[in-house]
Amino acid sequence: MTKPLDFYRKKLDEYSSESSRLTVSIRRFAWYRFLAFVLIFVPVIVFGLSWINGAISLLFLVLFFYLIKVNIELDKRRKRAAVLKEMVEAELKALDHSFLHFNSGSEFLDADHFYAYDLDLFGDGSVFQFLNRTSTFGGKNRLANYLLRPDKDAAEIRQRQAAVAELSKMPQWRLDFLADGNLFDESEQMTAELQAWSETELDLNGPETIKWLIRVVPFFTVIAVLPAVFGMSNLYLSVFVLLQWSLMSVYWKRISYFYRFFGRKSELLAKYMNLLARIEQTDFKSEKLFDLQKQIKEPSAGKAFQELKNLVKQFEYRGNLLVGFFLNSFFTWDIRCVYRLWKWHGLHHKHLAKWLEVVAEFDALISLSNYANNHPASIFPEVVEDEFLYSAKDLGHPLLNPSKMVRNDLEINGYSKVLIVTGANMAGKSTFLRTVGVNLVLAEAGAPVCATEMQFTPIDIYTNMRTTDSLLKDESYFFAELKRIKTILDHLKNGERYFVILDEMLKGTNSVDKLNGSKELIRKLVQLYSVSLIATHDLKLSELEQEFPGKVSNTCFEIRIENNELIFDYKLSAGVTKTMNATFLMRKIGII
Repeated sequence: MTKPLDFYRKKLDEYSSESSRLTVSIRRFAWYRFLAFVLIFVPVIVFGLSWINGAISLLFLVLFFYLIKVNIELDKRRKRAAVLKEMVEAELKALDHSFLHFNSGSEFLDADHFYAYDLDLFGDGSVFQFLNRTSTFGGKNRLANYLLRPDKDAAEIRQRQAAVAELSKMPQWRLDFLADGNLFDESEQMTAELQAWSETELDLNGPETIKWLIRVVPFFTVIAVLPAVFGMSNLYLSVFVLLQWSLMSVYWKRISYFYRFFGRKSELLAKYMNLLARIEQTDFKSEKLFDLQKQIKEPSAGKAFQELKNLVKQFEYRGNLLVGFFLNSFFTWDIRCVYRLWKWHGLHHKHLAKWLEVVAEFDALISLSNYANNHPASIFPEVVEDEFLYSAKDLGHPLLNPSKMVRNDLEINGYSKVLIVTGANMAGKSTFLRTVGVNLVLAEAGAPVCATEMQFTPIDIYTNMRTTDSLLKDESYFFAELKRIKTILDHLKNGERYFVILDEMLKGTNSVDKLNGSKELIRKLVQLYSVSLIATHDLKLSELEQEFPGKVSNTCFEIRIENNELIFDYKLSAGVTKTMNATFLMRKIGII
C-alpha cells in the first residue's frame, strides 16, 4: 500500500493541475459563450428578417445555452478539484503533526463531563481536532459521541475496528466522500430541519383532485395557446391562465407551508444524494459497513434523494419572478410541486432518519480510518471481556509529536486495584495519566491506539485532574473537587465499574488533612469494583502498598540532577520517587 505521504503528494500534484486546467477552460468558454450570444443577433441585423436567418439565430441560441450548461459543469469540476486540493494540503500538514486548522469541536466542551475536559478531548489542540475530518453535521456529532460515550460492548468495538481498518485502506474513496460533503457547508439549523422531515406527517386536502387538476388544466392551457398564436382568439388562453392563478390563490397557504418546509435545500439534498450514492455503489467487506449499506439499499436512498433534490430544485424555480410567473401561468407549477413533494414524503419520510444516521456513521468512521491510515505504527488493541485488563507496551500520547514522544509500558490486571504514581514536578505524571485515559477512550471508540501492543477491557472512565472553582455556583475549588469524588464513589457503590484517574487528590486543603483524606479515599477504592490510577506528591501514600499487597502498587517518574541541571527521562519505573525538584528550581531561577 502507498505510504500516506507519497499518496497525498501525488494527489496534490494531480488536483493542482486539474484545478489550473479547468480554470483555463472556464475562461476560454466564457469567450465562446460571449461569441455565441453575439451571433444570435447577427443574421437578423446584418441580413434582415427571414425564416432562414431566424433559424440560424435559433441555432446560435441553442449553442449559447449548451455552452452555459458546459460552463456550469466545468465550474462544478473546478470547485471539486479546489476542495480536494485543500483537503490534501490539510492532510500533508497533519502528517507533519500540525492539526490546528481542523475543527476543534469546542461546542462539545463540558467541564462537568466525567473525563472529557481533563483528557483534552475537545477544544484547540484536542483529541477531537486531531481526529476530526467530518464533512457533515451529523458526522461531527457522531464522532464527538464516540469520544464522549465510548462503547462498552466488545462485539460492537470489534465490528467498528474492522470497519475502520477497511476504510483505512481506501484513501481515494475517503477523499471523494469528504469532497462530496465539503462542497456544501451545511448549518445546524438546515440539518435539524432535514431530520425533522422524518417525524412530520404532511397533510394535503383533496390529493386526488389535485392529481387531476395538474394534468388537465395545463393540457387545456397549452391547447388554448394555439388560437392565440394564429390570431383567432385570446379568450381561451386568458380564461385558463386566470384559472391557474385562481387555483394558486386557493392553495396559497399550503404552497407557502411546503416551501418553508422544503425550500432552499436543493444543495444540501444534492450533498446527501452524492454521499448516499457513493455508499450504495461501493462493495464493502466488513460486517458493520455491509450492514450500514444494507440499510440504505432497500429502497435505494441515493435514488430517493436524487428524486427529492430534483423536486425541491424545481420548486425553487418560483424564486425567479419571471420563470415562476410563466410556469404558474401555464403548468400549475407550484401546485404540481406541492403534490409531488407530498407524494415523495409519504413514501420515504420514515426512512429519512435512518438514511441520515448511516451517512453520519460513515462520516465519523472515516475520521477514525484517516487516523489509522496516517499513523500506520498505531495498532488496533485486543478487546478482553472477562476480568479487567489494561496491558500496553510502548504506550504514547497521540497528540505528542512522535519525535518528542516517550513511550511507557503499563499493566493493570483485575478490579479493586490502585496504581500510585509519584514523581517530581514536570517529571511526566499528568501526561502519563492523560496518555492512559486517551488511549482507553480511543480503544473503546474502535480506533487504533498509540502503542505497539495493547489489551483492554471496556470500562467507564472517571477523572479528576482539572477541577475548578465556580463563582457562579458559589463553590470553592476544594468543594468542587469533593463533589466530583463523591459522584464517582456513589456510582461505584451502586455496582458500576469505573477506571478512575486522579491527579493530586484534595489539593485544596492542608498537607496533613490532605494525606489522611487521600489514604481513606484509596482504602474505599480498593474495596469497590474500580481500577484507579493516582498521581501524587505525597510519598506517604506509597505506604498503602504494604497495607494492601497485590491491590496497591507504586510506580514513579524519576529525575536526575547532573552538572546543576535537571534531567528528565519520562520513563515509568516501579517503586517510589527519591528525588524532588521544587527547591532546586526555586534556587535555579533566583526565587530563593
